Amino acid sequence: MSLAAPYLRCVLDTNVLLAGLASQASASQRIVDGLQLRRALPILSRPVLDEYRRVLLHPLIAARFPNLTAQRVTAALDTLRFVADEYHNIGVQFQFPRDPRDAKFIELAIAGKATHLISLDPDLLDLPTSRTDAGKRFRQRLPAIKVVKPAELLAIYGSMFIAD
Repeated sequence: MSLAAPYLRCVLDTNVLLAGLASQASASQRIVDGLQLRRALPILSRPVLDEYRRVLLHPLIAARFPNLTAQRVTAALDTLRFVADEYHNIGVQFQFPRDPRDAKFIELAIAGKATHLISLDPDLLDLPTSRTDAGKRFRQRLPAIKVVKPAELLAIYGSMFIAD
């Protein structure tokens, strides 16, 4: 494991996990594999795991990505749970009117002192520069976090995510 790995504490948006499990040779896939190999520390919570399961096991997702079987999803989530910092009782509240379903990722990032929130969602990616009340509160609560797309994380820390 790289010496920098303990310092990368990552919250993974569902869309990145889906892309990582469904596609081969993508930036998302390298990040998911790297997290499973402890190249960086994933941060999880019950609400985030519940969303991962709900989305990844949805019949429409299964029809679109036949290689994403229930067995493969379960194995991937079990591996992530094994290597992650998992938070059980997050007492943090973050109001995110633009997309209330994404609040759980921000709350987890706050509680877990995340260094990175990895997403493909424009609502989350815009928060660090947004002039909205949510954007201002986000910067106050998480002044040092980087909200990045998978390819952006790899551009900075790519060597950490190369398999041995």
